[in-house]
Amino acid sequence: MRAKDVMEHFQSVGHWVDWSNTCDQFLHGDPDLELTGIATAWIPTERVIRKAAASGANLFITHEPMQINFYDKEGSTRQIMQAKRELLDELGMTVMRCHDTWDRMPEVGIPDAWAAHLGFEMEPRPVESFYRICLLGKMSARQAARQVLERVRDLGQDTVLIFGDQDKEVSRMAVGTGAITILPRMQALGADLLLATDDGIDSWARLLWAAEVDIPVLIVNHCTAEKPGMIAMAGYLAERFPGLPVQFIDNPEYPWKSVR
Repeated sequence: MRAKDVMEHFQSVGHWVDWSNTCDQFLHGDPDLELTGIATAWIPTERVIRKAAASGANLFITHEPMQINFYDKEGSTRQIMQAKRELLDELGMTVMRCHDTWDRMPEVGIPDAWAAHLGFEMEPRPVESFYRICLLGKMSARQAARQVLERVRDLGQDTVLIFGDQDKEVSRMAVGTGAITILPRMQALGADLLLATDDGIDSWARLLWAAEVDIPVLIVNHCTAEKPGMIAMAGYLAERFPGLPVQFIDNPEYPWKSVR
């Protein structure tokens, strides 16, 4: 089978994606490449590209961009990208991004896999939503943070940040992922605790809003929230394309670690 067969499969199931305007596309290499294996990962650093090639994969499916945004005009960025493209050519690797499809994919996609990993009872998620509601019973925001921490340790995260009143009693936690943790929309789902990511908040605006409405916010790393979905993608593709090796490759640089 070819790389483009995988893309065509995502196009067949991703009815929520505007396929005329999406970042889900080939970022490098040949869509007609005959596949020896697939690697899924959160982001294509040089280290994980090499790991993917060592596993026998020649299709690398990333959730996040290959391009280094914001620093794209820096000379060092141009050098990094040139070296990365040369490495991919040397390894015979094609890179495909699957973001808009997997951000709403039911059950195994980013929001559902992340919320399921946390281990709480959940309300159903409409396919158009990026958020899940976890039902906590009754506990303090601090207790909820500790339970989340225990669930993310196996994803490499050793700290969960908490903002606001740690002693506030909570029962409904809205769970978001990536940079789309829009706090007012999460609260509007009837949540009294919000689980956001570092790339989805800032201190001078979004957390100011949380302080004014007196709602506690838990914060984890962007990658932490999306690893479960990329792990699930590997299992999903292995089932859909039996006989083709599929493996999740971890990004060891992510998430950030605390210094103790």
